[in-house]
Amino acid sequence: MKVLVLGSNGQLGSDLLKINKDFIPFTRDEFDANKDSIEKLPKDVNYIINCISYHKTDEVEDNPDQAFKINSSFVYELAKFCKSNDITLFHISTDYVFNGYKNSPYNEEDIPNPLNIYGLSKFSGEKVIQNYIEKYFIFRVSSLFGVAGASGKGGNFVETMIKLAKNNTPLKIIDNQYMTPTHTLDIAKAINFFIENQIDEYGIYHCVSDGSCSWYDFTKEIFNQIELDYKIDKTTYEEYKTKAKRPKYSVLDNRKLSKYYKMPHWKDTLKEYLELKGIIS
Repeated sequence: MKVLVLGSNGQLGSDLLKINKDFIPFTRDEFDANKDSIEKLPKDVNYIINCISYHKTDEVEDNPDQAFKINSSFVYELAKFCKSNDITLFHISTDYVFNGYKNSPYNEEDIPNPLNIYGLSKFSGEKVIQNYIEKYFIFRVSSLFGVAGASGKGGNFVETMIKLAKNNTPLKIIDNQYMTPTHTLDIAKAINFFIENQIDEYGIYHCVSDGSCSWYDFTKEIFNQIELDYKIDKTTYEEYKTKAKRPKYSVLDNRKLSKYYKMPHWKDTLKEYLELKGIIS
């Protein structure tokens, strides 16, 4: 079974290579997200896992052309390549395809309605795949943290909170915006499970940890697990202004995925992450 990982130096790509050392890596430096690069890909593979994305949400608002080039047009070319060569495509999407107006977890049947350019470009990529290829898995993920840190962003939310606290930076965290923190290692394990067991119920899956929380609660749990006593002030979704509007509620229902693979609770996977980083033992 030959598996190609595009974007293998990011948080998820790095964890995929840890989970299965036979996966073939392609980093962003080796592979530009364009049609010419796709033609250079090996055609004798069984799966391609696309971890490439332009995901700097606020920056994307000022660069919509680049967002649609990477998150949609590139995906279109990749889907055509996979179809022509009978390759199954794994594609990573986002909870930001939803507007957050729902107050219960989104399932795969809920209709996306993005609030920002990033979400819109990722939804466009989803539709391209659904329209041009039959053998695909779209895994929607949420609020990621991984040992390698996010490509292009530097670190992740967990690392940022710990660093700010150690520098005695005042913290004001949103307490009424809800999501599911998810360790990229768990997503990598789920993808590897699907491949090793040759799951063929193609389609969209919500691949997130069990449970949900606000960003304030997440920060409290980070500090609790590392036994750091640090003051956190609360702010609200309405008060905290960003260039790109985010969904207020983007919790994803992972019951469809659980038919095949059970994701751990976000508190347990946070503990595993902190142990892997050597922050706790």
